[in-house]
Formats: sequence, structure tokens, C-alpha cells
Amino acid sequence: MKKYLSIGQMGKLNNLSVQTLRHYEKIGILKPSYINNETGYRYYSMKDFNTIDLIKQCKAMGLSLEEIKEVTNNYTSLESIVDILDNQKKIIEEKIKALENIKNKIVNLENKIDFSLEKGINEVFVKRNEERKFIQYNFTDRFSDEFEINLRKILLEVEKNYENIKAEVAFTVSYEDLYKFKKVECKNVMINLGENADYEDDKIITMASGNYLTMYFDDTYRDSGKYYDIIMNYIKNNNVKTIGDFNEIYIMTRVGNDGKEKSLGQIEILID
Repeated sequence: MKKYLSIGQMGKLNNLSVQTLRHYEKIGILKPSYINNETGYRYYSMKDFNTIDLIKQCKAMGLSLEEIKEVTNNYTSLESIVDILDNQKKIIEEKIKALENIKNKIVNLENKIDFSLEKGINEVFVKRNEERKFIQYNFTDRFSDEFEINLRKILLEVEKNYENIKAEVAFTVSYEDLYKFKKVECKNVMINLGENADYEDDKIITMASGNYLTMYFDDTYRDSGKYYDIIMNYIKNNNVKTIGDFNEIYIMTRVGNDGKEKSLGQIEILID
């Protein structure tokens, strides 16, 4: 005589709740081998162990319940199972790629913060940079509400069109205006696409490799002007020959519990 197990017994033997087994029945993944018409009690046979093992195996591989249903309903078709597993493999590979990108961004940010602390905040030094790509936009009034709205639009566009970027906001600041008028004049806003980026766009500019006079600061971006005084005094006192304009790059911005905003930023300029 064939032995049957109650739904409670089946659940205990497979570490599954009664609710889970009822749900599997409802969506057509695992139906009881026998239902008592008078009592409505569900009973399972030994062969149902194999189906439960297959369900657990599929769940461990990340298959959805709908995909598991297709596997259990076509368990005799190896071709069908191969197709489902191949699709799942592609999904997993995409997830791994996305996680690697996240990890790279975390490592990059961690390295930059560590480097800034090592070099010292508000300390001027020479840093070697490789060639970098920036996408440039001609917005200049950086402290207006309109600029903040335009910046949001820019970041959405960059997020949509470019992958694996640093997405650091940067500004070009006129060296001439600082030298002649001691005025911090923003010429444009840029988004850092990273070193050796191969994107093609008419708004993309190339920042040359070379030695850059550099200084990190940690303050509100509205107060960046006072840090230009430090680096301009360094240039004057050390007779440094500069090339072009300043780049003001923001690495990380955060808001404290007090509502005050602070940003880790750097000011740099290419030197001869």
C-alpha cells in the first residue's frame, strides 16, 4: 500500500511551512498526490520529495516561482530546463557586473578619501594625473536655484548615457580673474567621466595628463573661494608656472544631522 504524508509531515521533513506548501499548490508548482474529498486534507507521496528538492535547487539558483513552475511542469524536457538555466545564468552575470561596478565605485571613493587624508586637508602639493575625460556644459551661475535644477538634469542625462563613471561634479574657474581681480569666476560645469574614458560626444573635453598643483578642502561648496587664496599664495610664493584654468572637483557631498552640507573637494591646476 502506498504511504502518504500529511501536509504537516511533508513540511517538517522538508523544512517548509504549511503555508508555503499551500502556496506552491495554489500557483501550480507542487500539487498534493491525494486530496480527501470529504475532509479536504492534502496528502503527499514519496515522489513529491524529488519535486521539492528540484524547487529548492531552482530557488538556490535564483529562479523566480514562475520559472520554477515551468521547470516542474516540464521536468522531463531537458531542453526546456537548459533554456531556463541559460537565461538565469545571463541574469546572474548581469547582477555580478552591476555589483562589480558598485564595488569599483566604493573602492575608488575610499581611495580618494584616504589619499586626501594622507596628503592633508588644505595642504598644497603636486599630483600626477593621467588623461581624463569631462563632459562640459555652459552653465555659469553656480549658486542659483536655476543652476541646481539644471545640474539635476545633467546628472540624469549622464547616468542614462554613460556607464561606470565617477559622476564627480566639477567647475572650470578662471585663473586670469583670480590673478587680476581676486574673483572666483566659474566658466562652466563639468562631469568627470574618469581616466582614459573612450566616450565620444561633442560636449566631451580631454583634460591633459601631467603634474597638477592640488589642494583638498572639506567645506561647503559656497565657501570654496577662500581656498583659492591659499593656492594662489602658494603659486606666488613659489614662482609656480601654471597652464590654463583651475578645476574645482567635488568628490563627495554629505549633509549632517544639523542640516549643514559639506563637500570633499579639490582645486587643481596644470603646471609646467
